Amino acid sequence: MTIAAHRFNNDLRRRGGDHVMQRQLTPGYVLEPVRAALGGTIELDPCTEPENPTGASTFYTVDDDGLSKVWWESSIYINPPYGEARGEWVTQAIAAARRGSRVVMLIPAHTDTRIFQKALNTATAVVFIKGRVKFGIVRDNGRQQAASHPSALIGWNVDLIECDPLGHRAVLAPNRTVGPEGAPGIPSRGRVE
Repeated sequence: MTIAAHRFNNDLRRRGGDHVMQRQLTPGYVLEPVRAALGGTIELDPCTEPENPTGASTFYTVDDDGLSKVWWESSIYINPPYGEARGEWVTQAIAAARRGSRVVMLIPAHTDTRIFQKALNTATAVVFIKGRVKFGIVRDNGRQQAASHPSALIGWNVDLIECDPLGHRAVLAPNRTVGPEGAPGIPSRGRVE
């Protein structure tokens, strides 16, 4: 095995959504601007821990299986498992946005993947976070554990202006309201029609 062979190990991407290493709590420096962008309250966190660290009014843990629920709350924050499991979370986020919810999701900024493109093509705003998200867990060497990849906040029915200090924000379609697929004036492929 070469020195860099571990970088090409797909086992990390193939872990199930319930794997313990798929669960990282959103640090406060990311969470608070998100909460502000959602109007000051997170009504639903569909994939969190029993302690409800986001302070959401309604929350689901891995045991509750938030993906199996219909999300009707008006403000939703999602920090999903990061492996391939995140595709289902993106689909559910889009569905909630089409019902009128304001949704923000923290996901890896893997701009070359179908999952990221699906999210971006339906979103109203994105923030590419500067640097790697640091999770507040201190390693043996004294440095904080950080994500192994760049991250982005994807927003549906929200402009994410409060998240500007985190990185570079792009408003994808300023007057876009995510609605039912094919509805008049609702872009289905990231275009304003």
